[in-house]
Parts: sequence; structure tokens; C-alpha cells
Amino acid sequence: MRWGKSVRRWVRFQLLRALLTPLAWLPRSCGLRFFGAVGRSVLPRVARAREPILANTQRVFPDWPAAQRRDFVRRVGWHLGRNAFDFVRLSRTSLEEIERLVVVEGQEHLERARRAGLGVICLSAHLGCWELLPYRMRGLGYRVAVVYRHLRDPRLDRYVAERRRRFGIEAYERDRDGRAILRCLREGALLGVLADQDTRVDSIPVPFLGVPARTPTGPVRLALRTGAPLVPVVIAMGLDGRHRLQFGAEIPLDPALASASGEALAEGIQGATRRCNEAIGALILPAAEQWVWFHQRWGPRGEQRGDGG
Repeated sequence: MRWGKSVRRWVRFQLLRALLTPLAWLPRSCGLRFFGAVGRSVLPRVARAREPILANTQRVFPDWPAAQRRDFVRRVGWHLGRNAFDFVRLSRTSLEEIERLVVVEGQEHLERARRAGLGVICLSAHLGCWELLPYRMRGLGYRVAVVYRHLRDPRLDRYVAERRRRFGIEAYERDRDGRAILRCLREGALLGVLADQDTRVDSIPVPFLGVPARTPTGPVRLALRTGAPLVPVVIAMGLDGRHRLQFGAEIPLDPALASASGEALAEGIQGATRRCNEAIGALILPAAEQWVWFHQRWGPRGEQRGDGG
């Protein structure tokens, strides 16, 4: 059975690569229109994506009428398609082109947060073409690393990893490379962490986009352990096709938490995690259609797991 699953994944990967490789050579304006149209048309027809979007928007935007939520599904599909095209194009995009495509705002927040000799934990979200984030930050001259978890298909995993290495982006596996993650922060790198999903890690319930949701505590614990500051950063595509990378202000942490324990530590981590969600949420909402609303962010799956996942 495992062999059969491996074969199916191999076939899917080869078909996907055969389809997407030639499409990556489309002129960008044509590709954005084509992928956007496909996303807008297909996503509303896929129940596994449509229904979670409708349910999640009902939680976050309870005053929206049903027609507005259905239109939102189509807009999510349109933006998803456009951002997917730029992800596909990464295989043939240079840092110089990425620099032209991505406008950077709020870099002064990052510079103010940097301590002498210490790196920065860049807290981000699955918004827009989030894979562009480390590439653009690399183009700004920073040493950049990302924390990831292995994809189910090892071929796709290698495909993404090889592209990152080509641009000098370090990648550390979440559950295996703890020492390397600590080392890169102590050596001054920017460490990208996505923490906007309900995953099988140590998590606590705090509001996300105004609705209680299980949220990983790892970024806060890592900041307390290393002294590295937490800075929110997201990326989203404008209607003109250019991406906007935006850094937010440093998320404050109480220095006393580094030596706290027991209930005081737990309460401090909860408060800091809440502030992380507030900072990321404030950056997501102006481009809400570009977030991954089809993810099971709220609801039974998160409620049934303990803190240890």
C-alpha cells in the first residue's frame, strides 16, 4: 500500500511539473490573467476549498451576507491563481527581477529591532506569494533562513529546497534542526517563521483575526531563549501585479519572562502569543483575499488536540 501511494505521488509530481514548466515561460501579464481566471473559476467548484472558506469567513465576518461570502470565495480563487503563477515563475526568476516586482515597506522597523550581533525572528503568514519573502529579503543583503516542515511528497520537498539553495537561503526543518536554528539567530540571520496555522506543535488558544484559535508558541519561546526580537512581515500582490512586502513594528516581550517559570511564564507566553496574532492579523486584513482561508484554522480539529498536538 505504501508503495502504491509512493507511485501515485511520483505520477502526480511528474504531471504537475510537465504542466507547469512550460507555463512558467508565459509572459507575466498573460500568466497572471490566465492563472487568475482559472483560480476564480475552479476554486468555487471545489467543495473541499469552498466550504472551509465559507465557514471561516462566517466566524471572522459574521455580519457578511451569504452573497458577499460567495463572492469572497471567487476573489480568493483569483488572487490564489495570480500568486501561484509567480510561485511557479520562481524557478526562472532572478533576484534583480524580484527586486523590481516587490516593493519593500517598513524596513526601518526591522533595522530598529536588530540587536548587536543578534538575528531577528521574522514572523509571517501564508499570505500572497509568501515564498517570495525570503528571496526579497535576501536581495536586501541580509543572511536569510527559513523554518519549514517536510512536505508529504519528497520530490516536491527537494524541488522547493533546491530553489532556495540557489539563492543562498538556508532552510531548517522544524522538528530536527533545533541547534542550527539557535546558531543562525546567534550569528545574526533573519529567520522566517510561519505561525498562522493550526499545526501539530505546542499551541495555545488565543484570538486570531478576532476568533480564538490554537496558535503555536514556538516563536515566542524561541525569542525568549535567544533574546532575538520578533518582527512581523507579510507580502501581498496589488492589483497592478506588484508585490508589497511590509515589515511591522517589533512585537514587545517582557524581558522578565526570560527568567520566569510556572504560571507566570505560562501567562506571559499567552500574552505574547496574543500580541503576535494581533500584529500578523493587522497585516493580513488589508489583503484578506490573499490569505489561506481554506485552511482549517478554527473548529473541531484544533479543539480536539491537547497543547502538545
